Amino acid sequence: MMTLFRHAVLPLAAALLALPVSAMAGQRSYAATHGAAPFVTEHLIPGSDLDLDQVDRTLPQARVVALTIDDGPDANDPRILDILRAHGAKATFFYIGAKIPAHHDIAKQVAASDNEVGSHTQTHPMTTDLKPAEREWNLAQAEKVLASVGVTATWFRPPFGDVDDALAALARRHGMATVLWTADSQDWKDSGPDIIRRRVTERLAPGAVVLMHSTKAATVAALPAILEEGERRGLRFVTMSEWDAAMRQSVTPEMALLHPASRRR
Repeated sequence: MMTLFRHAVLPLAAALLALPVSAMAGQRSYAATHGAAPFVTEHLIPGSDLDLDQVDRTLPQARVVALTIDDGPDANDPRILDILRAHGAKATFFYIGAKIPAHHDIAKQVAASDNEVGSHTQTHPMTTDLKPAEREWNLAQAEKVLASVGVTATWFRPPFGDVDDALAALARRHGMATVLWTADSQDWKDSGPDIIRRRVTERLAPGAVVLMHSTKAATVAALPAILEEGERRGLRFVTMSEWDAAMRQSVTPEMALLHPASRRR
């Protein structure tokens, strides 16, 4: 059983005491811990039929990075859209349903752009602590509010990277795949733009999934340099759906022979 660490800053003992009942009962839990998840399916996209071990990331079509931006909608979003547009880049914005009424026009603007909007729950809770009915409400209510700005989410980002098998299955029943991340800006620490840029660029690679937050001014300031560094490395910044398509196109028979799915079971 994998141990659930909710934040990298939590000591081990506190994390163990904080395990939800479902995890202690043997249900697998996954967390990127506001650090970096490995490039394997069960950590990055729990329950996906895409075997990331079988992706040949040396292929040209695999040279993509999924830029994901959490905790909006936010007043910074229009500026982020301008930066993305200037660099020919795209992102997936993971929106908190409860914030949409106060930023309805911005949410509609992002939803109408070439980017993508996913669900970050209704209230941003530690979701595995919730009772099943509360989990259902948090996803279903966010779904309703997202629909008010024209969004039918196909991707779900669990707050804090806190997810277990039951939550991932619930998201699938709502038509969403759960995704964590491989490169964490840790911009929630209120770091300066240069530190944020370094944290992200040191993990930029084909297939990376980057986590940032639109609520931080330093994130907006760091974004152009991150995109420029990716461009220098020949990487394209895409939405999660485009990333998923590129990874599936990059599964090769040769890699499948090297990494048969049965080895992970």
